[in-house]
Amino acid sequence: MSDWRPPKRGKATPENQLFIERFIARRELIHRRLAEGFKFHGGNIGGRWREPFLEQGLRSDASHVLRRIVQLTPRQSEMQVGRSKDVMSNTDAKILGLDEPWIVLNREVRGAFRIDLDHTFPSWAALQYEFEQLRLPCLPHVVVGFEDDDGRIERPHAIYLLPYNQGTWFSNDTRCRRDIMSFWRGVHAGITKALLPLGADPGALSNAMRFKNPLSPFWSIAIWNETTFPNLSEWGDWVDTRANRRTMIRESASMLAGTDRKASNVLFATFQAWTYETLKALHRAESVDYLEAIRTGDRDALAQQLFEALVPRASESAEHPKQAQAILYRVVDYAATRWAPDLCKPDKTRDSGACANEVVDVQGVSARQAIGAHYTHGLRRSRSAEVVREAIEEGQASGETVTVAGIARRTGLDRKTVRTNWPAGTTR
Repeated sequence: MSDWRPPKRGKATPENQLFIERFIARRELIHRRLAEGFKFHGGNIGGRWREPFLEQGLRSDASHVLRRIVQLTPRQSEMQVGRSKDVMSNTDAKILGLDEPWIVLNREVRGAFRIDLDHTFPSWAALQYEFEQLRLPCLPHVVVGFEDDDGRIERPHAIYLLPYNQGTWFSNDTRCRRDIMSFWRGVHAGITKALLPLGADPGALSNAMRFKNPLSPFWSIAIWNETTFPNLSEWGDWVDTRANRRTMIRESASMLAGTDRKASNVLFATFQAWTYETLKALHRAESVDYLEAIRTGDRDALAQQLFEALVPRASESAEHPKQAQAILYRVVDYAATRWAPDLCKPDKTRDSGACANEVVDVQGVSARQAIGAHYTHGLRRSRSAEVVREAIEEGQASGETVTVAGIARRTGLDRKTVRTNWPAGTTR
């Protein structure tokens, strides 16, 4: 900072004048940020008014855990940041982008797990106590959330980091192992399942790399763990890597609503039917907001549309409106991420599914469901057989000894499924 000098001004031409001015302005902003700190003049952040404030220095100077967050962000040209979780944009400079309240970490090399907790906790100490009661290998490395004037922590994100340089590669490259990607997702789902009692949101698994940014001056943070960094294999010994997301959605809806499971399941099933009816209606009516959300891939905006459309009906249908709204929140979030508009017919006839020709003349719901189940079972067996065959070929090509246990680890399938789909004539 003390050695900083104004940039040299070369000869400008009409073609490069705009770029020169932008470069100079960006450099001035970076210098002011480093010299004077982060200044906020007041405004709405994520739907909440924030008063003006000044924060000196960079948060990453405080801990190597926070410097890991810097390391896990993409380069400036690929960074996505925002002042609300629904609207993300690019940034001119990484150091300025790291001040924004929401940030997307590197999707291609994933070195962190984020768990979105939908509860408000009385204090940081109370939240830490809750984590200490769970059967997990360590505390979160950093927790980030909004702290109100009474010290309550609203809807924090708990962040667990993998060891340095042990991130998981996600890519369509043929060298990228699908079983490892699947295992990473399984660990993330398993941690989420373990944190359901604290309000963990399974819907957040669909956008795993979008974080409340612990480097941003807009949030309060707590660093609880700077020494223990379990790797993927170690996490696999502690959590259920086969956690079913749909089941977790139901469980979290029940916990969030504070109802017994039977009552929650009834409301869940009812709201789910309403949600998909609404999605089909929006699709067939070619709603402008719906089409924009589908075009941009903004599933959060789609979930918001569904929630606003159904919340009056849901509130009137239940004895406790707030509990019903909590369940509806989970349902629309799940449905928005799973919705596949290509499967919805443009006309008003009923969608019959992939085996429509086989059920067209069949009478009775049970009979139709039996045909659908048989079709689905055959499709799954076919896919499993293809996965096993490809894994065997890859193992043989790399000179490995092919075994049932090895293929199970490589594919993420259980051993019984691997044995059932083992190609005839292949040595085990």
